[in-house]
Amino acid sequence: MAEADQIIEASAADDSDVDSALPEDYGSSTRSVASSIYDYEKSHGRTYHSFHSGKYMLPNDAEELDRVDIAYHAIRLSIGNKHFYAPIKNPTSILDVGTGTGVWAVDVADDYPAAIVVGTDLSPTQPSMVPPNLRFEIADADEEWTFRPESFDLIHTRAMNDLSLRDWADYYRQAFRALKPGGWAEAQECCCRRQSDDDTIPKDGHMLLWEDEWERAMKKIGKTGHCNPNLVMEQMEDAGFANITCKYFKAPLGPWPKNPTLKEAGRFAQVMMIEGLYGMSVKLFTDVLGWEMDKYEALLAKAREELRRNDIHSYFMIYVIYAQKPEK
Repeated sequence: MAEADQIIEASAADDSDVDSALPEDYGSSTRSVASSIYDYEKSHGRTYHSFHSGKYMLPNDAEELDRVDIAYHAIRLSIGNKHFYAPIKNPTSILDVGTGTGVWAVDVADDYPAAIVVGTDLSPTQPSMVPPNLRFEIADADEEWTFRPESFDLIHTRAMNDLSLRDWADYYRQAFRALKPGGWAEAQECCCRRQSDDDTIPKDGHMLLWEDEWERAMKKIGKTGHCNPNLVMEQMEDAGFANITCKYFKAPLGPWPKNPTLKEAGRFAQVMMIEGLYGMSVKLFTDVLGWEMDKYEALLAKAREELRRNDIHSYFMIYVIYAQKPEK
């Protein structure tokens, strides 16, 4: 775990190989998704959710599920291997909004067997074999929530950023209503633009161009793709929350850190980016910005080469923001 005021020490030499970065059993053995009942949209060789089509620009196919699961491990290792930071000892009801593959919800349900855990998402991409205290629902968090008021002890999001929800202020108002008095909302979000403490990110690099264009595409569709922690805290306060806390962590990109835990986190993040660049950006670059496919694929090839370099000591900032609904 590396908090924001800590410098991550780099290892002395490149002793890592991206091809062997992940343990063979990193994924969930229980992912058996009954998704064939939905007619997914197909574009650029990938599939996308059909429920409220076009709202979310990233795929929902097997490659994307792998990327999401890998990102889960990278984030968790980077923030101290914790499910959440909200000071809850014995939660009995937990909601995971934007659950994705459901990996966070499954782990939490396993570790808190006395709690009822609910995961919601636009796509039915969650496993069918899950702990008995966990259920998944297809839902759009931008719509009016159907949960009864004061239902949950914890409402959680992770890596949602400004990617899918239309109105985050309304999200926190609805979360406030759905929480029990004394319950907590927690957002574990990130800034998707890399940073470095030793100025090793190439100023004319291909990844930097990819980031610039990705942000330009996001802006054109009315989003940022990043978390603004100050805005999140302001929205929480406006919704009525108290005891608002923000923790900052550095999530390394690549196995360059000397610290073994952060080195492992960096390996996961490196594989996630190398394998996920296409799915994360193909619709944005080609459909939104009008890039020609050959030019786009050439950029990705150069960006992947850059991501394999162990002399670039970059990281993403992770923000863990949590707030409490006051007791009555």
